Order: sequence, then C-alpha cells, then structure tokens
Amino acid sequence: MLNKKTQFHYLVLVFAFFSNLLGFAQKDSLFQAKTITLEEALALAIQNNRQLKMVFIDAAIANENLSQAKIAKVPRVGINGGYTYIGDPKLYEGFYERNVTVDYFNHQAFANIVSSVPLYSGGLINEKIEQQKLLIQMQESAIKMTQADVKNAVATYYFTLEKLYREIEVTRQNILNTDLRIKQLKSRVDNGQNLKSDLLRTELQQSGFKVSVFRNTNDIELVSNYLDILTGLPTHTILKPVVSESSILPENVELQKSLADAYQNRQEIKRAAINIQLSESSLNITKSGFRPNINASLILNTEYPAQWPNYVNIINYWAAGISLNWDVSGFYTIKHRITSDKLQIDKSNVAFDAAKDQIEREVKSAYIKFEESKRNIDTYKKDVELSLSNYKIVKSRYDNDFALISDLVDAELQLNNSKISLVNANLDFIIHYYSLQFAMGKL
Repeated sequence: MLNKKTQFHYLVLVFAFFSNLLGFAQKDSLFQAKTITLEEALALAIQNNRQLKMVFIDAAIANENLSQAKIAKVPRVGINGGYTYIGDPKLYEGFYERNVTVDYFNHQAFANIVSSVPLYSGGLINEKIEQQKLLIQMQESAIKMTQADVKNAVATYYFTLEKLYREIEVTRQNILNTDLRIKQLKSRVDNGQNLKSDLLRTELQQSGFKVSVFRNTNDIELVSNYLDILTGLPTHTILKPVVSESSILPENVELQKSLADAYQNRQEIKRAAINIQLSESSLNITKSGFRPNINASLILNTEYPAQWPNYVNIINYWAAGISLNWDVSGFYTIKHRITSDKLQIDKSNVAFDAAKDQIEREVKSAYIKFEESKRNIDTYKKDVELSLSNYKIVKSRYDNDFALISDLVDAELQLNNSKISLVNANLDFIIHYYSLQFAMGKL
C-alpha cells in the first residue's frame, strides 16, 4: 500500500510540474495568434498557393504551344549564302607525270532565298492545332481542379483549427472549476472532512486537463503550419479562425440533386471527355499519313562565277514551283498505329465511365457523412444535457457528503467529454458540408 501511494503521489507531482511548464508555452504561442476569416484564408490560398502557380504556368505553356502549332501554316523563309577561296587548280597528265596550272578565279560565292508554304498536309496541321486547343482545355480544367482541392483543404484545416480552440476553451473552464474545488478541498483536508487522496485525485484531474490543453496547443501550431503553407503566409504564423455561428448555415441537400450537380460540375468528368477527344484527334493525325503533302516554293538565287571554268559572269535567277510528297508506304505501315489509336479511344471511354463511378462513390460517401454529422449534433446535445444534469446531482450529493470525490470527478469528466463531443460534432458538420460541396464540384 505504501508503494502504491508513493507512486500515486509521484504521478501527481509529475503532472503538476509539466502542466505548469506547458501553461507558459501555450499562453505565449496562442497570445500571438493572427486572426483570420475563412474568406481571407481562401483568397490568400488562391493568390499564393504554389500548386496553383504551377498549373497557371502549365496553362501559359499550353497557350504558347498553340501559337507554335499555328506557325506551321505560315510560309517558311530561308536565307543561304557562302564564300569559298579556291587556289589555282592543276591539271595532271598520266600518273602525276606532268601538270598544268590553270589561272582561275580564286573567289567563289553564292546566295539564295528559299520560301515554301504548305498548301495541303492531309489535315495534319489543323488536327495538331485542334489537339493543342484540347490540351489548353485540359490545363484550364487542371486549374479549376487545383483550386477546388486547395479550397477544400483550407476549409478542412480552418475548421479543424476552430475545433481545437473550442476544445481548449471548454477544458480551460474545467481547469478554473478544479482550481476552485482544489482550494475547497485543501480547507476540507485541513479540517479532516476529506482525505488527502481526494485532493490528490482532483489535482491529478486538473493536470490531465492542462496536458490536454497543451496537446491541443501543439496541434494548433501544426494545423496553422499547414494553413500557412496553403495560404502563403510565413510558416511560423499561428492562426486563429474567426467563426460566427450565424454565418454558417449549411443548406439542405438531396442525394440525387448532389449527384446531378457533380456530373455537371466535376472537372474529372470534363477532363475524361476531353481525353476522348484527344484520342480521336490522335487517330485523325495518324490517318493523315494516308494523304499527300503539297507545298509551293519560291527561290531567288545568285552565283559568282556561274560555271567553271568557261563562264565567269554572275548569274541571277528566280524559280517558283509546286511539289507533292506522298508516302505511299504509309498505306500499310501505319495500320498498327491506327489500331492502337482506336484502342486508346476505347480506353478513354472506359476511363470516362470509371470517372463517373468514382465521383458517384465520393458524393455518396460525403453525403452520408454529412447527414450523419447532422444527426450527431442532436445526439451530443442530448448527451450534454444528461451529463450536466448528472453532474449537478453528483455535485449536490458530494456537497452534502453523500458522494465520493471519485464520483464527482467521473461526472465532471463525462460532462467535459460530452461538451467537447458537441463542439466537434458542430464543426464536423461544417467540414462535411464543405467536403460535400467539393464532391459536387461547387467549391
């Protein structure tokens, strides 16, 4: 018995020591917290989030690639020129028996301008332009998807942060209550009305409350760090949400309406549809190999000397023409590529159906959790009422010496847990509402 009592006293002292140390740290960190509204957090995330910046750059790259694809229709112009110094050539007879040195022009030069323009390319250029337009739509869709992901993450972390602050608020009130009871118990122990163990049990309960506050304070720093990264704020900034109860009025939703909205709004379905068009475009590009290419050309040329060795005058000429290039071997060499492209179209159609199935699962899951969290609020409200009534009864009995301190501690812990559960239920309801909005494609 003595050993057990010693261990119990030691445990109380340890909890009390660490709770006092942790109290200073939590006051310093939360005192400097920066208040922020959900709208401010969302606006900062849209403006500063690095993932969003990257997809915006990808969209800009896709637009530049479209401009590059359109250049294929523009006439191509090339300028060529050259200069050569030629030493006096020698003419040999026999096997290097005799030679005659020829007096020849040592300087030789040429210049020409060549221009060509595609008249017909079997539809290849137009198909590549259309394909690039589809890729731009994909990038624009990626922007919207990333924005929705960021908004959903910000909302989740934001209300998780509010949940932690409210848990601390409830627990701190319990710390104040136990402070009063500890003072009363000390007087009652001195008068012999209570045992020393009753006081130690209450002090241990208070230390547990303080450790809970410290744990929640650490979680606040972690969640604030996540929000700092999402919003582009300095990563050491401790944030405090500003949540007004009247401003949070989630609307009633129906499952079928939610599914219809998701099919209409979710970017995954739109991207799957664009993927089908991209696959069809690749097939058209492959089929363009069956068709000829027709080009027009224009040449301006000048040479000095014109020929060797008889003419030394400068010759200038221009030429215009049309050329046809037809890779006849493509009639049988690209058939496997065509088959592959058709299979890719089939795969894209299957991916489209799979995207719809995935979205249906996400919407149903979010809807069920949303409805569940709504019902949980009523349940936890009732729990708070019951635990509060139980606490009042036990407190009255304890004050009249009809209940033990352990009964009071248990009643108070039950009340504390029910209050925290209600706080969590209210905020989980809001979090699941935003998750459902995300699943419906409305964020």
